[in-house]
Amino acid sequence: MQPDRELALVTGASSGIGRQCALSLAERGFDLAITARRQDRLEELKGEIESRHGVGATVLVEDLSAAGGPERLAEAVGRIGRPLSVLVNNAGFGYYGAVTEANLAEIQATLQVNVNALTTLVRLLVPAMRERRHGYILNVSSFAALQPIPLYAVYSGAKAYVVAFSLALRHELRRSGVKVTVVCPGFTATEFHDVARHRKTGIMRRTTLSSESVARQALAGMFRGKAMVVPGAAYKLTGLALRFMPRTWASAMAAAVVKN
Repeated sequence: MQPDRELALVTGASSGIGRQCALSLAERGFDLAITARRQDRLEELKGEIESRHGVGATVLVEDLSAAGGPERLAEAVGRIGRPLSVLVNNAGFGYYGAVTEANLAEIQATLQVNVNALTTLVRLLVPAMRERRHGYILNVSSFAALQPIPLYAVYSGAKAYVVAFSLALRHELRRSGVKVTVVCPGFTATEFHDVARHRKTGIMRRTTLSSESVARQALAGMFRGKAMVVPGAAYKLTGLALRFMPRTWASAMAAAVVKN
């Protein structure tokens, strides 16, 4: 790492959208701090970043679902000794199934990573950005925040929080030099549905976006200072239609899409 290069932190960087965000930021000339639970995946990504783009990468292994995980991560970022310019809160997951039958520990872990960890990292890392009057925050939500999905109720609710939190935070920081963007991807080619234990339906497979495309559109929107990014033309049009549709109808439609 070189002190004249800006530093970006990407959570959930071991796969999917997070991995592609890290690679795209490296392509733009940022040094990276990459974090997730799987050290082998992070080390592989570090090697790719450094060999392909000639920038530095620091591996920070942390479980954001564990007690004190976000705090430990913030401390580790501080030990790098470089000001943070970009925070990508990408880490997140959900489980498929009825809330009344779900494992309580899985519900709590979903909320911890998608809501508590994201909020804690903003609180701990963004004040320094505000003091420097420079920085970018990209919070990764989901199209499930805009169209609540039955059998993903906890995940949809958590991601709706991310949208509301991001837009409110954006207003709070509007004169600070720190830009806040929230991205709401639809179905994306990641490990999400494997973790969720959900076999994709036909329409889900046909409307799946690439993680590289989502990452590039999200970062482009972030650097342009957009409030919200919805990747993919079909999802943009659907999002527009949802504004004029009762949310109960939207949720029923989502149920039909995801139900096997």
